[in-house]
Amino acid sequence: MKSISFIGGARGHQSGAALIVVLLLLVIVTLLGIASLRGAIMQERMAANTMARSMAFQVAEAGLRQAEIIARDGTITFPASGCSAGRCKDATWMANTSFWSSGGFQLGSAVPISDSVNVSPKFIIEDYGRTSVLGTSNCIDLSKSCMAGTSQSVYRITSYATTPLGAEVILQSVYRR
Repeated sequence: MKSISFIGGARGHQSGAALIVVLLLLVIVTLLGIASLRGAIMQERMAANTMARSMAFQVAEAGLRQAEIIARDGTITFPASGCSAGRCKDATWMANTSFWSSGGFQLGSAVPISDSVNVSPKFIIEDYGRTSVLGTSNCIDLSKSCMAGTSQSVYRITSYATTPLGAEVILQSVYRR
């Protein structure tokens, strides 16, 4: 009877290189999985922040529209100086970094941003005085007699909104009537 001989050496002797290679591949695949997981989490955070900012923008825009309706329809009474109930005679409010949490603004109507959360915009209307209108008219006939003596009140409207997720948006517009 013939004996069987192995080409690689003695029977039962293993070098262990396969085990080391498999362990290295496992570590590499694990690191790739962790990196892709971190990327997915970062994208989820970015999407949530974008959504929160979009909601805050919509609420601030609603505040602008509410203030423009007030400026268009009502007789606005401004304080002698400073801000009161959302009406400002001068721009000193801008020097105060905590203005939007300390008062002086007007709270607008609540805007729903989800099924259970409503956010109210805060806004102020600043008096910029009256200005004469040059080069534009509501008249069909653009003759000088049609435009003579035309002046309009000018207001700067600033609206501020924040969401429960911490997104903040400030919008401004200039309104003439």
